[in-house]
Amino acid sequence: MELGFYFLIGVAVLAAVLFAVLAVRAQRIKAQERPPHEAFRKEIDEQKAIRDFSMMLQKKTIWPRGEAPDLAQFDAFLPLLQSMYPRCFAAFETNIVNGYGILLRWKGKDGTKLPVVLMAHYDVVAADESKWTLPPFCGEEHAGYIWGRGAVDTKCIIAALLEASETLLAEGFAPERDLYFSFTNNEETGGDTTPAVVEWFRARGIRPWFVLDEGGAIVHAPAFGVKRDFAMVGVSEKGVIDAIVNVRGVPGHSSTPKDTDSTYRLIKVCNEIEHHQFEAHLSPATREMLQSIAGYASFSTRLVFANLWLFSPLVKLIMSQNPETNAMLRTTVALTKLRGSDVINVIPTTAQAGFSVRVAPWDNDEKVIKRLRSISGEHTEITSEYTVEPSPVSPTDNDAFALLSETVDDVYPRVKTVPYVMNGGTDSKHFTGICENVYRFGGFRFSDEERAAMHGNDEKLKTESFLDGIQFYLKLLINLNKGETPCN
Repeated sequence: MELGFYFLIGVAVLAAVLFAVLAVRAQRIKAQERPPHEAFRKEIDEQKAIRDFSMMLQKKTIWPRGEAPDLAQFDAFLPLLQSMYPRCFAAFETNIVNGYGILLRWKGKDGTKLPVVLMAHYDVVAADESKWTLPPFCGEEHAGYIWGRGAVDTKCIIAALLEASETLLAEGFAPERDLYFSFTNNEETGGDTTPAVVEWFRARGIRPWFVLDEGGAIVHAPAFGVKRDFAMVGVSEKGVIDAIVNVRGVPGHSSTPKDTDSTYRLIKVCNEIEHHQFEAHLSPATREMLQSIAGYASFSTRLVFANLWLFSPLVKLIMSQNPETNAMLRTTVALTKLRGSDVINVIPTTAQAGFSVRVAPWDNDEKVIKRLRSISGEHTEITSEYTVEPSPVSPTDNDAFALLSETVDDVYPRVKTVPYVMNGGTDSKHFTGICENVYRFGGFRFSDEERAAMHGNDEKLKTESFLDGIQFYLKLLINLNKGETPCN
C-alpha cells in the first residue's frame, strides 16, 4: 500500500512538472505586433482606378487548353494598358516574350541591387454566362463589388500594380533597384510563357532578390477558431501529377456481369486509392503557420501548438477532418475522370480513371506513382500525363519576407503575416530555379465567397478591397527602396 501511494505521488509530481513545462512553452508564444499606427493611405484617383480595372475585365482573355484562343482579345490587351497608364509605358521598357507575355522593366537607380519580379496573369478561365447574376465580362461595379471573370484571378493585381506605379510616377518617384512586372497569357493552362520569361532572365544572368506572385491573401479566421485576419503568404506550392489508371478485364455483355469486369476492378482500385491516403506530415512551414496563428489563440490552443513534439498526432488528427487543412498535411489524390464503355450494354476490355494528384514538398512524382502502383495491384497500369515537381520552400527569416510583412502591417495594421504551403499552383514555380525567395501573395482582402468564385460563377471583388490593394502595392513599391541587398 505504501509503495503504491508513493508511486501515485511520483506520477502526480511528474505530471505537474510536465504541465508546467508545457505551460511555460505556451506562454512564450505571443502575438508579435508593431505598435498601433494609422493605416498607410495615399491619395489616388479612385474612380479612374475602378474604370480602368473594369475595362480590363471586359476583355475575354481566355486561353483554352488544346484549342485556339481568340487572339484579338489578347492583341488588344497591351494597347489597352498603354492607353490607361501612359506614364508607366513612357518610363518602362516593354518586352514581349513568347508572343503574348508582357514583361515590363522599371529601371532602378542603383545597379548594385538585385531586382524584384512582381507577377500576375491576364488570361482567365471560361465562364458559363447562364449561371452568372451579371454577365461574366461586364466589368460592372454593382452593389459594392466589381464584377467579372478575372476580378480576383488575377487582373486585380495588374490593375492595382499599374495604378500604383502611375500614381508614384506622377510624383517623380524612381525605384532604387530594377523592378520587373511579368504579366503572362496562359497561366491557367500551365502554358509556356512564364518558362520563356525565366529563360529570358537566365540568358541575361539576372537573378531576382525575390519574386511575388498570386497565391495567398488577407483572409479571416483561417484555422482553429481564431477570429481575426491573417495575411497568408505561400512559401511553396504542391506539385501536380495527372495520373491515369487503366484497368484490364474480361469483356462481355452487360447481362452477365462478373468480378473480372474491368469496370468492377476499376471501382475496387479507386476505393483502395481513396482509403490509403498518403502519410500526414507537419512540415516546418506548417508548424510555423500554426505557431504564428497560436499567438492570437486561446491558452489551450497555444499549449498544443507550442508543444507539437507531444501533440502532433492530435493536431494531425484534427486537421485531417477538414478538407482544406487535411490538404496541408499530405499529398492528396482526387478522382476527377472516369471512362468505361461507349455503349451502355457492353462491358469494356479496359476502364480508365483520372486522378489529380497534388504532391506535397516532401514527396516527388516517382515516389507517388510507385505508391499508387503498389496500392492498385495487378491488371492495372498507371501513367502520368502531366507532372510538375513540388516547389522548394522559400525562407521566412530573411529581409525579403520581413519587407512583405512590414508592408502588410503598414497598410493593414495588426494583420499578422503567416507562411503556408499552397495546395494550388502558380506560375511562380518556374522562378525557383533562379531565385530562392519566391512568395505567393496578393495584397487584397478576400472573403471566402470571393475565393470560392475564382473559377466558379459570379466572380467579383469588393470595391473597397480593390482600392485597399492599390494601397498595398503603393507601399510595397515605396518600401522596396529601403531594402539593402547587394548583387553577388
